[in-house]
Amino acid sequence: MITKVIPFICCLLLVPVPDVVWSAVTVVDSTGAKIHLPKPARRIISLAPHTTELLFAAGAGQWVVGAVSYSDYPKAALAIPRVGGYQSFDYEAIVGLRPDLILAWKSGNPVSGLEKLARLGYPVYVTEARSLEDIPVLLRDISKMTATESQGEREALRFDEHLSQLRKRYASARKLTVFYQIWRQPLMTVNHEHLINKVIALCGGINIFSELDLLAGSVGVESVLKRNPDVIMINGQGERYTQWSADWQQWSQLTAVKNKHVFEINPDTMSRHSPRILQGAEELCSKLDSAR
Repeated sequence: MITKVIPFICCLLLVPVPDVVWSAVTVVDSTGAKIHLPKPARRIISLAPHTTELLFAAGAGQWVVGAVSYSDYPKAALAIPRVGGYQSFDYEAIVGLRPDLILAWKSGNPVSGLEKLARLGYPVYVTEARSLEDIPVLLRDISKMTATESQGEREALRFDEHLSQLRKRYASARKLTVFYQIWRQPLMTVNHEHLINKVIALCGGINIFSELDLLAGSVGVESVLKRNPDVIMINGQGERYTQWSADWQQWSQLTAVKNKHVFEINPDTMSRHSPRILQGAEELCSKLDSAR
């Protein structure tokens, strides 16, 4: 019996194993451009901290060969070689890493820089989440481009479920007016198109500067005083929060100051268009609840 089995096993070992056949994939990025890849991306460069987070969340972190400064989440991202900052690329480093896919940020990366990378022949997938529902779309696209669909779909569904829970929880919350401060000098905030505005609305807040023309623009202290928000949210923690919140204490007539509703919030979870923004939403919603 054994003598019959051994030749059979040997024959099996001689049968050639076919190479894995990958299907080409085409996705449409946030600008409406079509990105075509003949095979899954295996050498990826990330040009924003949030695109690094998206890549890891979609299960493609192991193929990120280059990232920009401040790409610090998850911890594994700290070991990735740097290719400059999100506004200033190190082109020599990028070329040397031979990427087969680059993930970019429309409102954060310089247009001229992205155009140069495209001219060099690199596929550039541009992200720009303007709604919370855009996050799972990005996860699914990235997972398609990297053949990690099961992980990408799992994370997308988890995000959808968490977002649905938050919507139900705060659907009837009492409205509060909010000034969201993203910078000190000049004093800056966000308009209705910004993703942070969508989080404020999700939590039952009303952005007092939603009508601004710019996605992120400067405003005057006088305008804040005139609109007299119920809550001031400071996009920063630690020393930044201490300094920025101290600026507002001189305006004791402000409702937010009078009621001690000047809050800090983790800027990484609110400013990065990744799945972690729902952590920021949980924090912001909780602080608005405390103000209520």
